[in-house]
Amino acid sequence: WVLAQALSVQAQMLLQGCKLKTHLMSHCCRWLALELLFTVLHVARASWTTRDGTLSVTLDVLELLPNGTIPLPAGTGRIFVEVGANSANIVDVEDLPHFPDAFLISFEPLVHHYAKLLSWHTRGGELQRLGRYNSRAVALPMAVGPEVEDAYFEGKSKGGSADLLIGNDNDFCASLLRPLEGGMAGGDAKPCEPKALHARKVPLVSLKTVMDRWLAWEGGGGWPIDYLKIDAQGFDIEVLRSAGDRLPRILRVLMEVPGDACKPMYEGSNGCSGIMTLMADMGYKVAYNRSCADFDGVCYEDDWEFVLPGIRPLHHKLLPWREECWEGLDVPDPKALCCSNLRQGAKAGCWDATHRPSRCCAHRWLPEQVVES
Repeated sequence: WVLAQALSVQAQMLLQGCKLKTHLMSHCCRWLALELLFTVLHVARASWTTRDGTLSVTLDVLELLPNGTIPLPAGTGRIFVEVGANSANIVDVEDLPHFPDAFLISFEPLVHHYAKLLSWHTRGGELQRLGRYNSRAVALPMAVGPEVEDAYFEGKSKGGSADLLIGNDNDFCASLLRPLEGGMAGGDAKPCEPKALHARKVPLVSLKTVMDRWLAWEGGGGWPIDYLKIDAQGFDIEVLRSAGDRLPRILRVLMEVPGDACKPMYEGSNGCSGIMTLMADMGYKVAYNRSCADFDGVCYEDDWEFVLPGIRPLHHKLLPWREECWEGLDVPDPKALCCSNLRQGAKAGCWDATHRPSRCCAHRWLPEQVVES
């Protein structure tokens, strides 16, 4: 695609130059330009190609309606979007069962995780609909972030690509940002290694494109995103910014927040204080009254939810709250074990899809008189 764009630019310049030639030379010049444009089409439509020792293929990933939107099942009442789905702790398993009216779009640019998502509910002998891994979920092998519009297509983006940079053999070091030497977010995790860096070309789409085209309504406007979960390895803020002027249609955002004690893993990535400031600038407030002091000066990551004013957290009155988390546990003072030190609580196995620190340890950041109503 990059080569096609470069050839397109050359062809456009050649056609413009042809206007200045004599009549005979102009015919010859235009013939050369058309030949070059034919090459552009051939490159852009190639079903496979090789680049720097890598085989790249073009394949269909999802069937759309005639108007270019994603077909949604009857009864759909809300949209969930997952960016950097991986194949563990996925929304399909942890959140979708609580919301029978929700439809999920999962983006995962790492092919092995994308393949696992697609095969999540696969059964032998059954043909699966293109891109569907659940009757209420689709998976797309794409990264999400700001797109660069191509002036030669009258300002209409035709889709972009990006280099997914991978710093070692751990897939959590895969990011659109360049990894930093020795940076780590979890304290115990193997750091990314910039010297071992290699890149994979991946398709790139913006949230604005997703909302304007694939989630558009027939009469204008489009679906709001009820819940956006982002795990983009330091690129989370840019993923959200890619919504542009559609940002007010994203009601809730869940993202990984590293404590301020963490050394950044990637160039341009943010710690807790930076994320809090940037999210406030975009109109979001952190749910459950969390603060950067909750990390107690220790380096680790935690999943925090941010909401627009007047919007309740996604799991309001759905998951265990405060003392409900500890009922029936045959462990001495489980609340102290899990909540006194959240990182140690995670190592002790306190947290899962049902029991989440923001809700179970609410006594640490919300007054006791605050109840869910």
